[in-house]
Amino acid sequence: MLFRFGSAILLAVAISLIGIALEKESLELKRRVSRQHYQLDVLVDVHAKMKLATQQAGSPGQVLNSIERGELDVQSTQHPSSTNRREMPLLQWHLNRSSKVVEK
Repeated sequence: MLFRFGSAILLAVAISLIGIALEKESLELKRRVSRQHYQLDVLVDVHAKMKLATQQAGSPGQVLNSIERGELDVQSTQHPSSTNRREMPLLQWHLNRSSKVVEK
């Protein structure tokens, strides 16, 4: 009878230790997930701030101010565009391409 009682207590202790170990592992995994959610929130905030800064830096007013202050180099083309505004650009491209093919 003492043997049965001792083995029942030993079995109960073993089951409780296994339960405690599983609970610890579960809490550790929950902490990791929580930390990753926090890092994701931080990254989303940083992304939003960077996107806002990019939009502000690329706004027409900001670009014009940078050009006026001489912070941006503006390269102008030597030859003005020779397209006739009355004609469609894609049609003109097709005509230019077909005339080059005929010349070859």
